[in-house]
Amino acid sequence: MDFAFSGNTHSCKMDPLLRIVSGIRLDEPWWLVLLPLAVLVGVIWRFYGRKDRPGVLFPSVDALRLAGFAANPLVSRLPAGIRWAALVAGVIALSGPRAPFPPTSRDTSGIDMMLALDVSESMKQADFGGKTRFSAAREAAIKFIDNRPSDRIGLIVFSGGSFTRCPLTLDHEVLRRLTETVTPGFFEEPGTAIGTVVLTAINRLRASQSKEKVLVLLTDGENNAGEVSPVTAARLAAHDGIRIYTVFAGKAGQLFDAGVTPALNLKGRQELAEVARISGGRQFSAGDLLGLLKAFRDIDHLEKTRLKSRTPGHAVELYPWMLMTAVFLLVVEQALTATRIIRIP
Repeated sequence: MDFAFSGNTHSCKMDPLLRIVSGIRLDEPWWLVLLPLAVLVGVIWRFYGRKDRPGVLFPSVDALRLAGFAANPLVSRLPAGIRWAALVAGVIALSGPRAPFPPTSRDTSGIDMMLALDVSESMKQADFGGKTRFSAAREAAIKFIDNRPSDRIGLIVFSGGSFTRCPLTLDHEVLRRLTETVTPGFFEEPGTAIGTVVLTAINRLRASQSKEKVLVLLTDGENNAGEVSPVTAARLAAHDGIRIYTVFAGKAGQLFDAGVTPALNLKGRQELAEVARISGGRQFSAGDLLGLLKAFRDIDHLEKTRLKSRTPGHAVELYPWMLMTAVFLLVVEQALTATRIIRIP
């Protein structure tokens, strides 16, 4: 049976120590019945048990006081107070007290992350508020890098193939310069090989010792190149504990280029959503620079929130401490009554 002490203040405003005290539970609260019984026995003993107590008669108690044998009233009552405190501690120990320690949050170290930017010819389209899709994506990616100084970040560029432009690094200044020099048309192979770039990121992140591994993939099309499907690659990423955040750079229903229909637009977004779902990430869509900035900002927030790991709450048994307290008090009481506050019958 559990017995809880509850407080009246809101838990969110309570001091941590008060929160712990207010949540103390007793496994065997019926032992507390001994306390009022002990008080009753003490009262009976005080009034009826002293009659037959042995003593020594002195003709003048005042003479003893003048001779320095008198004790301070407070000091003389100290042993009895210590005995009562030991009794209370012992009874509480028998009742099995447990104190709950709530979960605590702690910031862990940074994560390892690969950025994958589409450099296919379609990224040259200047339909993002006067900017090309790629320049807008590059600007959002650089701001994202600047906001995560504690993470090792690498860069992969892809179209019909993929290439690691920068391996995982904490030198974000070098990464920034390499990102700024990337332009569309990097590969001669046409198309968009999403499955291939995911495999490239897996190979880069597989050697990482970090427990948190992430791929942020930005593209404006569907997978139409490479020998590995995006779904297969996403399953491999999930097996290695790699979350994939996908960002589709385009407006729903927009006719992007010759031969790219709204149906293909929708298929590409659905494909990216499936990749994100399988790997435990999320899919974002952006039709302009502000949308891209918001997508990267949301990814940044999600990963920073995930980094705040929580230590699960646990209950600490208090009865050993209460028992040791009771024994200690009894030892102190015996030492005092045998020395400084010795009582002569």
